[in-house]
Amino acid sequence: MREIIDAALRRQRRIVLIAVTAGLAVGLFSRWADSVDAPLSLLGLVAPLVVIVFGIREFTHRPPTGDLRVDEAGRAFVAPPRARIAFAPVLMGWLAYAAVDGAGPPLLTALLVAVLGWLVVALWRNAPLVVLTAEKISVGTAPAIVVPWEALGTTGAVAEGTARTRLAVTRSELVRPRWKGRFPVDLPTRDLAVAPALLAAAIGHYAARPEHRAAIGTAAEHARLRRELTGERPS
Repeated sequence: MREIIDAALRRQRRIVLIAVTAGLAVGLFSRWADSVDAPLSLLGLVAPLVVIVFGIREFTHRPPTGDLRVDEAGRAFVAPPRARIAFAPVLMGWLAYAAVDGAGPPLLTALLVAVLGWLVVALWRNAPLVVLTAEKISVGTAPAIVVPWEALGTTGAVAEGTARTRLAVTRSELVRPRWKGRFPVDLPTRDLAVAPALLAAAIGHYAARPEHRAAIGTAAEHARLRRELTGERPS
């Protein structure tokens, strides 16, 4: 389990570093080009164009179709991050570019730096990940939102299209951290490699049938769950 979380964080931190470094580099180059009145100053159009392209992709992408990963050592089913560059790092690159480019007033630059700093800290600590164990559902990495099965109604989770899956929490006092229980608990389905409908169905299955939870994290239980949810026959 620790290896999966560490790998997800390493990948995300690498993308964050590349995005911010690229944004800073383009911003510095744009400022230099402006100072020498070079035609390369048009390079500054690249940054907002990239943000627009990735923003369109974020809302038009096909939903993932992957399956839950079995972690027998950690006795868990894992929905790992999707192997793609999400919109947030691209936005961070643009914020870094805009802050260094300094085209706006100082107050705007300070605001851009503040937002960039908040995003860097958030993405550095937390990667999109959902883990199912016999006792709970964990969302994210550090700090993870922990939802015991007892906190869910029999519905388990509701998939609202491909963009969002919300846990059907009925006992918010059991959610940890406690303050997270005051808000809806949404799964980051856009950034997970698992099909949203499959993840919602798996959570609903274990919410309604607690007798199967003890076997979560085994290959045999994964095969049984697949047969139950999709009708697949063993090969």
